[in-house]
Amino acid sequence: MARQEKSAVVLRWPEIPVPPGAAHDFVFAVNEGATYRVTNAEVQRNYAPVADDLSNILGRKVGIVAVSDYQEIAKGLSEARYDLAYVHPAHVALKGLAVDGYRLLALTKGYTDYRAHFLVRTDSTVRTAADLRGKKVGAPTMDSVTSVLMRTTLRESAANGDEGVKYLIARYQDGIRFMVEHGLVDAGATGSDSIAQAWTAGGGRIAFSSKPVPVKLVLASKRVGPKDLTSLQNYFIFLEQSNQGRRILETIDKAGFVPPAPATVQRLQALVAPTEFLCKFVER
Repeated sequence: MARQEKSAVVLRWPEIPVPPGAAHDFVFAVNEGATYRVTNAEVQRNYAPVADDLSNILGRKVGIVAVSDYQEIAKGLSEARYDLAYVHPAHVALKGLAVDGYRLLALTKGYTDYRAHFLVRTDSTVRTAADLRGKKVGAPTMDSVTSVLMRTTLRESAANGDEGVKYLIARYQDGIRFMVEHGLVDAGATGSDSIAQAWTAGGGRIAFSSKPVPVKLVLASKRVGPKDLTSLQNYFIFLEQSNQGRRILETIDKAGFVPPAPATVQRLQALVAPTEFLCKFVER
């Protein structure tokens, strides 16, 4: 049987301290994204069964730390405060991999080709990034992965980059459609496929989309030994193969997890200069 290669990537940044009295033998930080409507309390509750499973597998007390703020999750990775981390934004995960020494264990099904879609009204003349020069573009919070992809797309595709583009910020992804629909902006960038599909189903148009990158990555600290690394990889990847695992996936609202492939890491590398990225593959 051919061996599958797993991508273990390395990276660094500072973080959120675990609150006093809440220390655990093994800390699993979870970030579900900054522009989706999920609270830290919901994350703690939903991932409690995962913590229980991992505690049994590792023989150590695993605690869930919900971290919704991108700067805080980045700092935590930098200071190596997490043994395991589930990180939504690709640009934050990338730094954890390329700089802080974390390894890429698994990707989330359905999120391996995340794109920023540029929504416009049917009567809009916007068809390319160049057409947005001097215009207003609606976007989620500027440190979100959607906004990073949006700015990267505009800067790479237009002769003058995003010069002259005025960004209007919506706190959540679902605010983008409202901004475009009511003429508050000339185009709106969303990373939500469901919002983009609803937009086109209602008669709107997608002018263009960014290049794809994976989001929602599972990272492991370099403190995790080879045996535990394999156990953790297997746990996530094989969750969907048991009734209990499928119930857990339903609770955390995920379709499943897949091992990373070299092509995935290459797409991540494209976000930064090659000299800033150190990548190695870990065989299962």
